[in-house]
Amino acid sequence: APDHPLAGEREVGLPRLAEEVFVDFAAGSAARAQSDDAFAAAGLRREVAFEAGVDLMARLIRLGLGVALLPAEFAAGLHGLRCVPVRDGPVRVERLVWSRFTPSPAAAAFLALLDVPGADDSPRRS
Repeated sequence: APDHPLAGEREVGLPRLAEEVFVDFAAGSAARAQSDDAFAAAGLRREVAFEAGVDLMARLIRLGLGVALLPAEFAAGLHGLRCVPVRDGPVRVERLVWSRFTPSPAAAAFLALLDVPGADDSPRRS
C-alpha cells in the first residue's frame, strides 16, 4: 500500500520481506511455489495470511493487510499500489510449447507477438 513502511524503499531483500504478512496465490499453485521456494532457499519463513486471486489480492494489499510478490510489469498496472524491486527475489521461467504443424490461429498470432523465428512459416489450415 502507498502508506506501507516499505513503500518508500528503493529496493528490499527477502530477509526484510520475511517480517511482513503476505497475501499470496493458493498453496500448490505455480505462482505460489516460486515465492515459497525463494524463501525456503534463503532459509526464511514467512506468514501467508490470505490466499487470493489477483483482484482480491490487490484489494487486501490496498487495505494494508499484507504485501505480495508479483511480477513488476504486472504489479505496475494495479491501481493504488507501490512497486518496490526485490533484490534477491524469486525467478520464474516460462516455457512455451507448440506444434509447428498447423498451430491454431490463436497460437500463430501469439507466436507472432513473441517474434518466434519461423512461427509464420508453419503450415496453415485451409
